[in-house]
This record gives sequence, C-alpha cells and structure tokens, in this order.
Amino acid sequence: EDRRDAARTYIESVGGTLHGFWYGFGTHDGYTLWEAPDNVSMAAVALALAGGGAIASLDTTVLLTVDETLEALTRAGQIGYRVPGS
Repeated sequence: EDRRDAARTYIESVGGTLHGFWYGFGTHDGYTLWEAPDNVSMAAVALALAGGGAIASLDTTVLLTVDETLEALTRAGQIGYRVPGS
C-alpha cells in the first residue's frame, strides 16, 4: 500500500515536512526521512503511529547539521569533563 500521503498528513500535522519514503528489506520494512520543528513534535508522531498498532518496530535518529555539530564540539570543549578516578 502506498502510505506516503498518510505519512505526509501525520508529519505535517505537527509542522513537519516529509522528505522521503521508502520500502526496504532488512530490519525494517519502511524508512522515512522527515523534518520536524522540534523533538517533541517528532516524538508525538512516532508515539501516535506506534500506539495505533500498525508499527511493530520503530527506530528514530535525530540528525544534526554540520553547524550544530560544530557548536556541540565547541561546547563540549568548555565542559571540563573529568574521567572517573582521575
């Protein structure tokens, strides 16, 4: 079944954008790439889909832009982490 329009509707309901939808062989039968305004919006869609019973397994990966990663690296250098026992 072509579920792209349904997925787009759910994602857009939280202000997100669907960038791609694929079926595959392997651990999961379907893959989507989408953007949401924040992690809570993304989680709301994921929880709604999983709670509906149509999805047996769901993995999410939050992606960072290069600029976000560079900012995280800068901040990490300012934390002053100490290894336990040192």
